[in-house]
Amino acid sequence: MPQRIDDFTIVLPELTDMVTCELETYDGLDRLWRMVERYKMTAPIAIRVVDNKARCVRAFRGDRHPTTGWQLEEESPSVKPPFRDEVEFPLTINTQDTKGNILKMRLQLTVEPDPDSALPLPSSDKQGTGNNHEAIATEGSNGVPHDRKTATT
Repeated sequence: MPQRIDDFTIVLPELTDMVTCELETYDGLDRLWRMVERYKMTAPIAIRVVDNKARCVRAFRGDRHPTTGWQLEEESPSVKPPFRDEVEFPLTINTQDTKGNILKMRLQLTVEPDPDSALPLPSSDKQGTGNNHEAIATEGSNGVPHDRKTATT
């Protein structure tokens, strides 16, 4: 089943390293730049990428040039960023423009399903109705067995 995302989520290939990648990787995040344009954020913008524990992973500035598009410049974070293997997803891109407007977007990695670990599809119930229920015989208050359907998860 395809993963459903919203306008504020950017899905990246599984092997993308957002800590040590080139700034061109961020320049290629079309969804981010469309949202910046949609909300009419005023350049220059400050961008901080933080991990799930609110640690700053990357910091840079972006300025919009009319003919060449966004020009990105790396900034030194005030705190030493975590090592690549310490970064916890999902990451959040916090974008702030000169007027103080803030746009937050989530970065998550695409996880390809492992065909070896796929769970079998549920089979139809014992009565052939195909509704994922199991028929269970129980005794009623008068001691006469009757069928009761219960959901199985």
